[in-house]
This record gives sequence, C-alpha cells and structure tokens, in this order.
Amino acid sequence: MMRLHAHHVLFGVSLLALFALSSWWFVFFRRAVEMERDVKLRDLGHATVVTALTLGHQTSLPRLGVMEGPLPLEIVSRKDRRPGGMFAPLIPNHPDLGVCPTGQVMANIEAKARMRRIMVLGEGSLLFVLLGICVFMLHRLVREERRHLDGMQEFVSAVTHEMKTPLTGIKSLLQTFVSGQIPDADRTRLLSLGLREAERLEHMVENVLLSGRLRTERYQICLEPIELRAWLDRLVEHRGRYLVGQPDAIRLVWELPSQEVRVLGDLNALNVIVENLTDNAFKYGGEPPRITLRVYPHPDGVVISVEDPGIGFVPELAEELFEPFRRALGHKDRVQHGTGLGLPIARTLASRMGAALTASSEGPGKGSRFSLVLKAVGS
Repeated sequence: MMRLHAHHVLFGVSLLALFALSSWWFVFFRRAVEMERDVKLRDLGHATVVTALTLGHQTSLPRLGVMEGPLPLEIVSRKDRRPGGMFAPLIPNHPDLGVCPTGQVMANIEAKARMRRIMVLGEGSLLFVLLGICVFMLHRLVREERRHLDGMQEFVSAVTHEMKTPLTGIKSLLQTFVSGQIPDADRTRLLSLGLREAERLEHMVENVLLSGRLRTERYQICLEPIELRAWLDRLVEHRGRYLVGQPDAIRLVWELPSQEVRVLGDLNALNVIVENLTDNAFKYGGEPPRITLRVYPHPDGVVISVEDPGIGFVPELAEELFEPFRRALGHKDRVQHGTGLGLPIARTLASRMGAALTASSEGPGKGSRFSLVLKAVGS
C-alpha cells in the first residue's frame, strides 16, 4: 500500500480547490448572463414608459397607469437596449409605425442571451473535460512512474545478485586452486566452471551497458552480408567450450538446401541476440538443458530459432516476455535469477536491423521457441 506524503495531500487539496473554483465561476458567469438580460429588459421598459409619458398620449395600462403613444424608433431600437418580457404585452402596435419596434428589440435581446447561455455552457463543459483529461494524464504518469521505480528496484536487486553469485564462485574456485588440493582430474572441469562464471558476469555487464546505449539511441547498427553457417558454427563452438561433460547441451540443426547462405545483419548485434536467446534457453530449458539452434527457410528470408524443452509459457503472454524486467511469466516458483533485459535487448536489436523476433510455445511445460527472421542476400 502506497504511503501518503505531504505532496500527495497538497496535490489532492489543490485538485479539489481547482474543481470547486471552476464550478463557482461556471455558476457565476451563468448568473451574470441572466442578470445582464434582466437589466436590459428593465432599461427597455423604463425607456418605453418615459417615452409614452413624454409624448402625452393616454393609454390603458391597467397595471402601470402610464401613457402610451407613438414610440420613436430611435429610442426603442437602440443596440444597447434589451427586451423585457413584462412590457412586451403592454405595448400594442401603432398604426403610424405598422409594427412596434420594441418587440424586435426584445427578440434580439432574448436571442443574444440564449447565445450567451450556450457559450457559457460550452466553455464550462470544455473546462471540466480538460480538467478531467489533466487528472487522467497525471494519474497515468504517477502510475507509470511507480511501475518504473518498482522495476528499477527489482532490477537493482537482480543485478546485485547476478554480480555476487559469479564473483563468489570465482573467488571460491581461486581459493581452492591456491590451497593446492585439487586433483589433476578435476582441474579442467573446475577451470571450465570458472570461465563459465566469468563469462556470465561479463555478459551481464554487457547487457546492462547495452541497455543504456539503446535507451539513449547511442548504439549504431551497421548492416552487412554475413556468412550464416560459418558464424553459427563459431557461436556453437564458443558456447560448447564451457559445457564440460554436456556435449549435447547445444546443437545446430541446418535445414537449408545450401551451406552457402548469407544474411543481412550487424554481426555484433546478431551475437548479442543469439547469446541472449541461448542464455534464456539454458535458464528455463530444463535439467539437463537441451538447446537446439534450428535454421530453416522462410518466405522473407531465413529463420534462426532457439528451441528448448523447458517450462514454456502461456501462448497469450508471448509479447510480455519482451518487456523489461519480466521473467518466466506464470512460473514465479521457477524463476531463475537474471536482469530481465536479455529478451528486450534482443527484440530491440532485431527491430533496428529490420528483422523480426517472436516467441511461441504450446503451453506451460511444453518448451519454448524464439524465432529470428533475417533477410537472405545471396548464396
């Protein structure tokens, strides 16, 4: 539950005061329009009575007891005169004027008052709509900020753990070597473990740095033709170098008719993408891991898929895997430690190369497949 601070209370009070002030001004302007109308009507009525008395014509005004006569047009039709409903029925048409001009002036005043009411109502409604939009945007901004802060806290915790774990392993390994109590038969295995932990730490640091460069648009993509088979052979050999005793942990399945295939891409970006995909497969691919790099044709070029028989995921949640700091959706009890940046970085780099990276699974416990579609440029 979020704690209330002084600035939260101040913002809430200010918001309520703003709505109250807007409501008061809306009512004030509405009443001002009605008061202006009434004043104009009284002025018109007074001018009519004064004119009738001045001309000295007797009339039957049962309620007012005033004189009526021909009403000068220049008096009753002035633009600053507004009609008064109580006088209209008391002033008949005059034979010399044809139609009493007072009625037309009153109609103009009523029309003008009606337009002012519509204007005030429209402006007031627009003001409240704008206030509502501002409140919604502020609420969304605060919610996104809270979500970002929570993600950053989780990220810092994960990075701290990720750095501590390999460093602790490397330190223990070095202490064991210094003690001189390692049998010769175990030296190769332990050295491989140390190298794997060092590479894990290096890869994590590179991902953190790369994430910052991508966010600030400082990472440049340089597209060039790449010999696909030679590059993948080097990558599989590099990963297998640290898998002592697990020769089948990662394998390359080539399903293209030709061995000489070139794709358009950035070599460094491709290395980062496939490394992150294979790391993800090793984390969630089960024990012992069985990772398959499958290469097969696609209408848009060539597909490199990284497949594992591990925990899988709900198919509807595939896109959420590429959000930062998201790990093993629906498997909170089986989440491996990590920064949660590998898949978002891979998706971003693929997009900037003009490639497509997607995730698929048949369901929880049925494995995962991450497919990278690259453009083939020749054979």
